[in-house]
Amino acid sequence: MQQEGKRTFQPDELAERARRHAQQSRQSLQVAARLAELFPQVLKSIKKSANCKGAQADRVALTHPDYAAKLDQYIAVLGEGLEARVQYETHRMMLQAWQSQNAFHRAFDRLKIQDKRKIMESQGR
Repeated sequence: MQQEGKRTFQPDELAERARRHAQQSRQSLQVAARLAELFPQVLKSIKKSANCKGAQADRVALTHPDYAAKLDQYIAVLGEGLEARVQYETHRMMLQAWQSQNAFHRAFDRLKIQDKRKIMESQGR
């Protein structure tokens, strides 16, 4: 993962990125949940085809290439979902920081204008 350095984002761009990452996270995590629900069925079908009983059937099923492939797929999709969630949170925090900084600068500018008026009034007297 490569950092973008000191690039500044506009608030609309931050909001759009946050929305896009939230949507991607939601979709990936839904797919991961569906894949996780399939694990018992996959294990059961592999055990049946193994023609073994008990712990030996469990070992065969858990080490079977099909089960390993499903597990790898689940891990990849879950990882994508979690990474997108982190990106969503990061962009949301950046947007909130921008909003806070913007509000601070507006308030500070109002104070400067009020101070200038007070100085002008005191000089005019």
